[in-house]
Amino acid sequence: MKSILTILVFSIVTPLSIIAQNKSFQIGGKIINELTFHNGFAPGFGGQIIYKMGTHGGIESGLFYQSKPIGFNFIVSSVTGSNYYFAKISERRILFPIFYRFNSKVINFSAGPIMDYFINWKTRSASQGVSVNNYDRNALQIIASAGVSKTIWLSGKWLIEPEVLFNFNITEEDGGVALNFCFRKKLF
Repeated sequence: MKSILTILVFSIVTPLSIIAQNKSFQIGGKIINELTFHNGFAPGFGGQIIYKMGTHGGIESGLFYQSKPIGFNFIVSSVTGSNYYFAKISERRILFPIFYRFNSKVINFSAGPIMDYFINWKTRSASQGVSVNNYDRNALQIIASAGVSKTIWLSGKWLIEPEVLFNFNITEEDGGVALNFCFRKKLF
């Protein structure tokens, strides 16, 4: 009975200690270089955290600022004919991703939602005589996202990580491909 109890305790404690040894916490920054399907280049930056909970699984999150261009074409018709006008604004947004992350020595995978919060806008350009006085959109939107990355260790604590991220906003029927660059430090 004593040997069975010893084997049982050993079989429970050993996997837990192995999992505990694989936990880590990383913090750093990320530069976002998203090319949207409809509106062009949308740069951004922010802070990123990675919490590795086991050998492969973990959570990735952060808080990012992004400026996204939005273009509008419109026609004003009159008795004498139609006039075509154009305006481009820049949306300022805060992004909060919550990803599941799978780590491996070769390549990492991440997927999950991004909460996209609209904070304000600014006119970038417009046709002569056009003035954008008001712009409104839903304050909070959810974006589906998935990506791959490669961790490159610079030292025992510092790393860089190039990343390709695919985003899709279902409500706006728009998305993009982002080529991001992360720089982090492993705290534990």
